Formats: sequence, C-alpha cells, structure tokens
Amino acid sequence: MASRILNRRELRDPTTTAESAGAATRSDRTPPKTRSRKAATAPKVRKVRAKKAPRRMRALWGVFDGGMKQVAIFDYNQRAAAEEKLADLLTKKKGVHFLQIVKEPMPEPALGAAPAAG
Repeated sequence: MASRILNRRELRDPTTTAESAGAATRSDRTPPKTRSRKAATAPKVRKVRAKKAPRRMRALWGVFDGGMKQVAIFDYNQRAAAEEKLADLLTKKKGVHFLQIVKEPMPEPALGAAPAAG
C-alpha cells in the first residue's frame, strides 16, 4: 500500500523559524572590527625605456630543395645567377627545387671603419 505524501512545508517550518531566530541574534552582535589600512603610498614611477631601432635586414635569393634545406644563396641583385642555379639543379637532380627570398640581419659595421664619403 502506498504511503501518504509528506507535506514538505510543514517539515520545513521548524528549520526556517530557527534560521530566522539565528539571524536576529547575529544582527544584535556588534560588527567585527575592520582592519586599518596603511597610508596610501604614491605609485612608483617607472622609467620609460628608449625603443631600440629595428635591426636592418637584407634580402637574398635562396635556392632550396624539397626538404627546405638551403642549397645556394645569392645577393638580391643576382637573381639571374640564382635562376641559372635553380635550372641546373632541376635538370641534374631528382626532386623539387625552388627559389625564395631570404632575409638576414645586416652585419654590424666595424667601429674603426669610417663611412665612405662620396
């Protein structure tokens, strides 16, 4: 035989009345002391770093194989020589070879050398 459904509100009433009584006693208490804060100090001023000039780069022509291994490298104004090397490799060797621009940082000028006046 089925049991009677309990009235949940009646079961909840004793607990809610106890909670409300507990809340009243808590409000009668004095609030906890707040911690005193230290005097605010002025924020530290950070020095602004001077930005470094980006490194100068130079363009070169690179001949690469299929595994991205650099086979030869030529100055930018020597593209014809780079294409000749590429054609030579394509006829002699199996596999894929291609030409691509490579950028490298320019070498630092020597400190003792003065720039040429022209």
